[in-house]
Amino acid sequence: MLIEFLYQKTHIYLLNSRLFSTSVATVISFVAAMFLFPPYIKLLRKLNVNSELESSNGKNDPVMPAGILFLIIICFTSCITARFNSYVISALIIYIFFSIIGAFDDIVKVVNKAHVIKGEKTKQDYQYKADGISASLRLALYMLISVGVAIAAYKYIPNINGFINIPFLSILKDFPYFPFWIFIPLMTLVIAVMANGVNFTDGFDTLAGVPIITCCVFLGIIAYISSHSVWSSYLLIPYIPHVDELLPIIGSIVGTLLAFLWFNSPPSSIIMGDSGAVGLGGTIGILFVFVKAVFFIPIVGFIFLIEFVSVVLQIASFKTTGKRIFLRAPLHHHFQFKMRKNPFYNNEFYIRSKITWRFHIISIILLIVGLIVFFKVR
Repeated sequence: MLIEFLYQKTHIYLLNSRLFSTSVATVISFVAAMFLFPPYIKLLRKLNVNSELESSNGKNDPVMPAGILFLIIICFTSCITARFNSYVISALIIYIFFSIIGAFDDIVKVVNKAHVIKGEKTKQDYQYKADGISASLRLALYMLISVGVAIAAYKYIPNINGFINIPFLSILKDFPYFPFWIFIPLMTLVIAVMANGVNFTDGFDTLAGVPIITCCVFLGIIAYISSHSVWSSYLLIPYIPHVDELLPIIGSIVGTLLAFLWFNSPPSSIIMGDSGAVGLGGTIGILFVFVKAVFFIPIVGFIFLIEFVSVVLQIASFKTTGKRIFLRAPLHHHFQFKMRKNPFYNNEFYIRSKITWRFHIISIILLIVGLIVFFKVR
């Protein structure tokens, strides 16, 4: 809004550039996060705000949640740099409300821990409620907010349900047009799955951060090109007017996450928490819907999807057969437990680093594959 105001007053063309506003958003969010994280971490340590019942590093235990600071920085930066339209408003609504749900979850964890320390509850009670609010309540809130935003987007964003990109197919004859009764459940499902997927992935230091950034890079490139009629026509992809207004939000997320990774790199000083993971996951989900690339989530968002699926399969298998498919879910914990059985991997830090870096490499490779498929392979 501020950059748009300055453009109206000065008519400097650079201020009207989406690439410029995105660059400004990325830099501002990164610098702001780098300055704000140290005092924020210091404050949380003073208040002993973390969900770990058993201390492992004493005063150096990672605190939580970073997501509350994410919310402040990303919303502030977006308000400065973004030009508000239906896309931007919808994305911010999802981000704010999903972050609030995650923050409430984080607060419940911290409160439960405090009750155990005071002797008001047992360790077993804490372990039973270690995930904060119940999964069913979380899912109900995700669905309620997602349906509301989906209906509003369907009403106010022209042709949002038309010509959805499908990998390996051409826009000329194969891109489907979804009716209301399919589009609303699809959009709701995508947002809820991504919110849960990112939350499940956020188990090791930096594990969720890099795949979120690779998704943002993909979404930013698609949003920028899809908003230009000549480029979209030449590349045979749907033309989506004004979707590039989402770029400053994407830039804000990337800048904030880069600063977060600075402090989250092992051994971490702060962790994302549900307020960060759920909010960013839901936002990534709605951005995939807006750029009409939801069917590219199995490629670019593979890490989040496979983590989500591993949890669903584990729960379904245990409830129906009494047996577990994985040693532990989500999937990164399965690899963790499997590597512990190998005498070669005799260090927990080494195990986590191996898994994390391999997931990062996969997410970067799949970003490249996703871009190749989106633009060329049809």
